[in-house]
Amino acid sequence: MPSPYYDQGRRDAEEGTLNQLFYHTYHDYKRGYDEIVNGPPKPKPNFLYFLIPALLLVGLAGGWFLRDRGVLSTQPTPLVVMVTVTPVTASPTFPPFAIATPAPPTPTQLVLEIGGEAITLEQVRIRPDPSIQGEPIGALDPGEVITIVDGPRSGDDYTWWLIESAIGQGWVAEDFIQAR
Repeated sequence: MPSPYYDQGRRDAEEGTLNQLFYHTYHDYKRGYDEIVNGPPKPKPNFLYFLIPALLLVGLAGGWFLRDRGVLSTQPTPLVVMVTVTPVTASPTFPPFAIATPAPPTPTQLVLEIGGEAITLEQVRIRPDPSIQGEPIGALDPGEVITIVDGPRSGDDYTWWLIESAIGQGWVAEDFIQAR
């Protein structure tokens, strides 16, 4: 027995009106409406019900036919090794000769000396005595040119030089300056 929505869908299709809410909500309404508008549902082709089992049988028959084609062996395939001897012919060799490699030039060692100029490598503190104990009297920025006045002296594991700079005289550690 058809549902009331199915009958309602058929009536609306015959009258040419469509209730969108019913059409999208009730399956029976849509089925009744579509049967009038599109005609009765077409039967599904029955050959598909036979095609799938037939393909399955063909695949099984092919597998049965091919099952004896080759026997898998668990034994390794023997490897035949043939050794061929290639005669070695002597090729002419040239006597080795020495290539003179010039020695790299020795860099000129710049030495700090009294009366010479030096340049600061990084910020360096100027001290009143050749020791880290004294309070710094100033500091020089990297790249400043200074004049060596006296030295060297040893103190507190440093070598100290008395220098003259734009801010005055004082002692600086050798590790922070370089001869110019």
